[in-house]
Amino acid sequence: MVRKPGRMYRNLAKKAYTRREYMGGVPGSKLVQFDMGNLTEEFPLELSIIVLEGCQIRHTALEAARIVINRRLQELGRANFRLKIRVYPHHILRENKQATGAGADRVSEGMRLSFGKAVGSAARVRPGQKILSVYTLISNLEKVKDALRHGSHKLPTPSRIEMTTHKVSGIRAAHVKIAEERVVAPPVVAAAEEEAAPAAEKGEKGEKEAGKAAEKGAGKGEKEAGKAPEKGAGKAPEKGAKAPEKGGKGEKHAEKK
Repeated sequence: MVRKPGRMYRNLAKKAYTRREYMGGVPGSKLVQFDMGNLTEEFPLELSIIVLEGCQIRHTALEAARIVINRRLQELGRANFRLKIRVYPHHILRENKQATGAGADRVSEGMRLSFGKAVGSAARVRPGQKILSVYTLISNLEKVKDALRHGSHKLPTPSRIEMTTHKVSGIRAAHVKIAEERVVAPPVVAAAEEEAAPAAEKGEKGEKEAGKAAEKGAGKGEKEAGKAPEKGAGKAPEKGAKAPEKGGKGEKHAEKK
């Protein structure tokens, strides 16, 4: 079946029709999951997509947005977020089927204001309404905003992202505090600390090297001062002792003669 453009069903032109029991053959909705992620925990941060104009959002557009957002949120870990779809495609979209193709100009004139056949479903939203929400930790703010921004491109209406904080009580509060403490410091602070650390290390190294140099100088001076008298005292008697030895050799030669 050829799918017609979304602009044909976007505007709120007629009354909503939701009575599926009176019309057979309504196609099933592509949107079947409404809650994903960690459904048991409480999170302190909520980010939601809010539409700025009233319109009808087809089930295929809602499913496309859900897939894009859920795929990007998987980077956070399944236990660190919750995705909730807040609307349901109740309204049945109908279309009066007409012949198309070659020679269809003679048989394409149909009944005026005909009821039509069901071709899909859509959610009717009003301006300022929340379409979907993501609950997560404060440390994941930027990643969630990026995911919601990509998901909003699948919707047929301009939208904005709204952030809300919630109080978390009980055991979960301690878990949230521990998780937030593990967050890496912001890039500016981290860079400043990295620059200050090498400077401090260099200063400590300079002090240590200066201390070692002073110790080496003092040690060398003491050793040299000790070596000088030892050399002078040791060599003089050795020369004096050699002289008598020579004299003794002369006496021995004289006696032999």
